[in-house]
Amino acid sequence: MANTTATLSIRLKPDVKKRLASLAKASGRSSNFLIGDAVESYLADQERMLAEIRQSDRQVKSGHYIRHEDMKAWLLSWGTDRELPPPKCVCGKTHDDKAPCR
Repeated sequence: MANTTATLSIRLKPDVKKRLASLAKASGRSSNFLIGDAVESYLADQERMLAEIRQSDRQVKSGHYIRHEDMKAWLLSWGTDRELPPPKCVCGKTHDDKAPCR
């Protein structure tokens, strides 16, 4: 199957265009390759972030979250003589990273 691409025109600030050309030359890649790679990477990051936000929204709506005040107090206690235990979910349960409460 043939690799198909689409042409897209973008506007860059002159200094960004110069940096892009310099990086392309130093890396032995074309500017088009670097731009395409950057866009793919950006899209993957944004898609991942939006999925995490949706999951977080579902957890909050179902009553499973840690209150801001509790998290802040815990973080501020780090490195002190009175470090607090990790805060609990408002549902009262303790959850690990792999099994958030449902």
